[in-house]
Amino acid sequence: MKTLKRITLALIAVITMIPLISCGVTGPLPEGITDWGDDPNRPSYEDSLRAAELLASVKSHAPEISNEPVKAADENADLKLWFDHSYCNTPAEDTTSTGRNSYRILLAKNEIEGCHLMLASSSEMRDLTLEVSDFKDKNGNVLDKEVCYGWYFSDVEGKTVADPIPVLEHEFTLNANESKMFVIKVKSKAGTPAGQYRAEVTVKDKEGKEIKKADVYAYVRDFALPAASSCKTLTDLNEWAVIVGANREETTADGLEDDLYALYYEYLLENRVNCYTLPYAKRGQFWDERVKEYLDDPRMNAFTLCWKIHPEATKSEAKLREYVEAAYNMVSQKEEWLGKAYFYPDEGDEPLTKEALDRIISCNKIYTEYFGSHRLLIPIHYNTMLDNDTDFFKYLENDVNAWCGKTYFFNTQADKSFNSDLYTEFYGKSFEDKFGTFKSRMAAAKAEGDEVWWYVTRFPHDPEITLSISDESVKHRLLFWQQKLYGVDGFLYYMCNDWENAKAWTGKYEYQASGTVVKTYGNGVLIYPGGALPEYIEKYGSDGYPGPIGSLRLESIRDGVDDYDYFTILDDLYGEGTSDLIIRQMTVSLGSYKTDTELFNRLRTAVGDLIEEKMTQN
Repeated sequence: MKTLKRITLALIAVITMIPLISCGVTGPLPEGITDWGDDPNRPSYEDSLRAAELLASVKSHAPEISNEPVKAADENADLKLWFDHSYCNTPAEDTTSTGRNSYRILLAKNEIEGCHLMLASSSEMRDLTLEVSDFKDKNGNVLDKEVCYGWYFSDVEGKTVADPIPVLEHEFTLNANESKMFVIKVKSKAGTPAGQYRAEVTVKDKEGKEIKKADVYAYVRDFALPAASSCKTLTDLNEWAVIVGANREETTADGLEDDLYALYYEYLLENRVNCYTLPYAKRGQFWDERVKEYLDDPRMNAFTLCWKIHPEATKSEAKLREYVEAAYNMVSQKEEWLGKAYFYPDEGDEPLTKEALDRIISCNKIYTEYFGSHRLLIPIHYNTMLDNDTDFFKYLENDVNAWCGKTYFFNTQADKSFNSDLYTEFYGKSFEDKFGTFKSRMAAAKAEGDEVWWYVTRFPHDPEITLSISDESVKHRLLFWQQKLYGVDGFLYYMCNDWENAKAWTGKYEYQASGTVVKTYGNGVLIYPGGALPEYIEKYGSDGYPGPIGSLRLESIRDGVDDYDYFTILDDLYGEGTSDLIIRQMTVSLGSYKTDTELFNRLRTAVGDLIEEKMTQN
């Protein structure tokens, strides 16, 4: 009743304030609408009213669930159990319950979603087991599920924080006065029946007694996400690191064991991440017919040509022509294959000089000779004026058509005036005066048919969002909300397995040349090597293929890509710009955002509800 009353009051506020708009008069914002104060990017008063009206119209199709605790047969009162959102990363030192004794995972068809199950006790408990039954609906339909456990790093800015999430296949120990995280994931398919599914969580002690129980639900919405996401992604999957990380370096002579690489590639693709190099395309040369399976895969929406090609191909222009011609002969067999290809030459990786830019242009002439119209993707993190009228972006405007700058290029001088911590060194006032804001510049490029991507590495730093383990997990999802807000088509990440040591898991923080520690925990690491985990080594043996271990940050990237699709569908159903009304409740620019996970949950749920309502009407 309280919720209904708040919604009603918000709607009344909208209705009563509408006459004021035409007079240019504003009043207090409706309840539940974010007040951004004097931020130059704050929504207009009219848009705030539209957002309130939209959120007040939300109707949930999901049945209610009980939050009453479920008592186990041999209940252990000292053992605490609670649930939390998947975009929360609770340090082991935090044993405070959220009060969620049950949880409902919300997902569309063709989606993977999850939640966190947390356990804590004041005394050490050994040889515990955790069981999660099948998720079943009233008709006996079953969802695919997976249960993982959080593997903790003890040195992340003074906290003990999880990131790797191996599949749970054994007993575990609960340390005294520390919490332990488990990840419960469910997967739906395009044909999965909509509706509510239920599973039971059971914790047993070493004697097999049931000492804790809980209910967990999954509600599958009555619409599907697309197989090919509207958010494109690319990252490098280092072949040699894969080999070393599986303890297989003695079994290969050329640094690439094809089937193992394919195993890692498919794991990432399942999680909405595309890699630069396709499986069985050794050194980017399409020498194996098995590559066609991946070219045809609807989930794959991007791959690169000319990235880390065989050294022979770069020895002369004639050799490069041979490579490009061979690539064209393979990729041009289907129009949709050509549409997924992006040229990304080694020489084009973060150019710093005019000579590097000239090399990009020179290579592109060869690409054009064979491919004609094509996509050229160049990550740029440095920009300067080459003469009075030309910066890096201007110099490349006749060649590059998939622009990929660091996120900080989108910071404006107005943003900087409001928040002096933002980074604007490579696109400051002189650039804005001459070319306009970077956002307007990229919008003009898109209007001409170009694509716009962006990327982060260990830089920029807070307040801009990167993918550091030490950041609040909700930020990693918000990065993709910002991507949608800024009209950016694709997300690039330089590498997903840049392991500091493929024989052991580390938090991977980095050092500057001076020896100063740069606090970017996990930079370039979205998966972990299975060959570094004793239980995986034992499971797969010397002849097996220990595959990748996922991470909480990869989970957030996958879910962020899915969020991007939700917003795209929302705009298709309710009109372009509708998603901005929701997104601007959480973030209005790179440096202005909220990390309130309950607000995030409310808004993310509302988007799904709005889509489902419109879909069921149709």
